[in-house]
Amino acid sequence: MLFISFVLPAYKARFLSLAIDSILKQSYNNFELVIVDDCSPENLECIVSSYTDERIRFYRNKENIGGRSLVEQWNHCIGYAKGDYIVLAADDDLYHPDFLGECVRLAERYPQVDLIRTRVEQIDEEGDLIGIDGILPEYCSKYGFLYYWLQATAFTCIGNFMFRASVIKGKRFIDFPCAFGSDTASTINMAENGVVNTSEMLFKFRVSTIHLSSNKGRLKEKMEANTLLFRWLDGLRYAKPTDENDLFYYKHIQWDKLYRKCKYDYYNLVIKHLPFSRVDWIWKCELLTKRDKIGMLFRFFVDKVSQKN
Repeated sequence: MLFISFVLPAYKARFLSLAIDSILKQSYNNFELVIVDDCSPENLECIVSSYTDERIRFYRNKENIGGRSLVEQWNHCIGYAKGDYIVLAADDDLYHPDFLGECVRLAERYPQVDLIRTRVEQIDEEGDLIGIDGILPEYCSKYGFLYYWLQATAFTCIGNFMFRASVIKGKRFIDFPCAFGSDTASTINMAENGVVNTSEMLFKFRVSTIHLSSNKGRLKEKMEANTLLFRWLDGLRYAKPTDENDLFYYKHIQWDKLYRKCKYDYYNLVIKHLPFSRVDWIWKCELLTKRDKIGMLFRFFVDKVSQKN
């Protein structure tokens, strides 16, 4: 019987109890919940100590690791895990009671795979549904997984995955500024032996004003992270497969297709949020051609004028 570690790096108190409750209510109960207080200014220990469940282990960092690197904190926290597989939880997201049971079922059905994924619902601060994930095949190869990410079929976050512990502890989560793109790179990096997916949405990702990935700021970090992510993706250099489906995926994950996504993300994550005074940032989109930078500059001015009107 597989033993699973939920690892929850914690800093914010607002939704913490709801997050813990959703984990403790799992129908599959052979797991531990490791909560690591990242030197929070809020009294998280008081919240955790209100639970008497013996599956909970609590630690507090002596310093705020996540303040300098969120991914460093992730990698630090998984060091406490004793399970065969690890789920990296958050202090504001929610799990369906069957999340773990379905993940374990798939892990046992596909023992060669190191990464299990459930579909995602996006919710707001009140818990209302604001987004629905696409559907991936139950099993897809590394080629297919990258293809579905590139097609925006799969919503990307980190808490809806179950990682084989020995592999993620060896590879570790990939560190980009403020963890932007780290979920994408880390999961693709874990997909060497394929990915298995649930057909049901068993995880709720909360979009809120206090969630880093939902933040409309941090534009400098997003610019740098986008450059690092797409350089990393271009460096994958997957071997050409022989399987017919994988060959289709392979043809659609080459740099020309990645480049389009890179250009899209530069604009929509960073450039369109800039004030006029920082229009020169367009020239910092390192991976774009000069022609595309000029085209982006024109689009920027058109969009700003239309917003005023």
